[in-house]
Amino acid sequence: MSAATNGWSQGIFYVGSYGEKKDATIHVCKIDKETGALSIVQRVAGVENASFLALHPEGKRLYAAKEIEESGGVAGGEVVAIAIQPDTGLLGDVTSYSSTVGAHPCYISVNEAGTALYAANYTGGSISLHPLTADGELEAASAVLQHECEPGPVADRQEKPHAHCVSPIPGTPFVCAVDLGMDAVVTYRHDADAQTLVKTDEAGFFGGAGPRHIAYHPSLDVAYVANELASSVTLLSIDRKAGVLSVEHTYSTLPEGYDGYNDSADIHISSDGRYLYSSNRGHNSIAVFAISSERGELTPIQHISCGGELPRNFGITPDGAYVLAANGKTGNIYVLRRDQEQGTLAPTGHGLELNIPVCIRFGL
Repeated sequence: MSAATNGWSQGIFYVGSYGEKKDATIHVCKIDKETGALSIVQRVAGVENASFLALHPEGKRLYAAKEIEESGGVAGGEVVAIAIQPDTGLLGDVTSYSSTVGAHPCYISVNEAGTALYAANYTGGSISLHPLTADGELEAASAVLQHECEPGPVADRQEKPHAHCVSPIPGTPFVCAVDLGMDAVVTYRHDADAQTLVKTDEAGFFGGAGPRHIAYHPSLDVAYVANELASSVTLLSIDRKAGVLSVEHTYSTLPEGYDGYNDSADIHISSDGRYLYSSNRGHNSIAVFAISSERGELTPIQHISCGGELPRNFGITPDGAYVLAANGKTGNIYVLRRDQEQGTLAPTGHGLELNIPVCIRFGL
């Protein structure tokens, strides 16, 4: 029996949180698929500042980024691999770890083949490539790419590069690194033979956009980037053969007339490609957009409360029935029911209290 049959089939999902090594910073949780009620089934300590999580595509390992400046006296954060029990989806021991060779890794992802993990080092302004063994174990970084740029217009946030996301383009050898400090998305080709990344493109955004996270449309050759500093979403076209992205249009994530503090955070697309969701920190909401079936243009259709403050991360359940918002400041996960035909969200009355939840990943 594989982990995949005992992950989402049982409603399992994983939550990463900020905290010290002694704290439970990773939680294995469960959602009742009928009601949306949440429960905690396991608390895991020992992984400091587990601010971002990723799963091996075969469900062998859960990976966690330790968002720290140095580990064991060595400069750079760290990523760890944790065994997933195949019969329950619960977590076992840390089985391997690797330095990201850059400070404060804030995002990790795994390629479709399960042969490589990528990490974005926020303070370090770099990305790293970590080969994975056949069992999903981490090897030492085989490539570290340092970003460079002049200071941007938002002086306190764009004084240097800040890699905030690194994510492979599905079905291609290309990997996109979203850099908040550079106001750009840098695209690399993953050379599997040399275990390195080769730059193919740099798509520049308007000054002060502060691009943060990227999401790829499941059927159109387009991607969407959440701009943290400008509270917006940018639509980009993708040349999948050349690994080139082109900026097409930008949309506000805020309702008309709102002029209070806000920055955008996370972004996700429904599996049918019809709706896009982006979280607002300050306005404390989820913005909902309808996606054009032809060119991927966005039309805003809803702004709904995330049920807490500062929703850094959220997730759409694999069955498309719910959206779970991780509200870092108020320490709670809020459950919204999703109308799969209309795309809109509504409160369920269910939630869960957790200390500084910052990342949600669903079992396979």
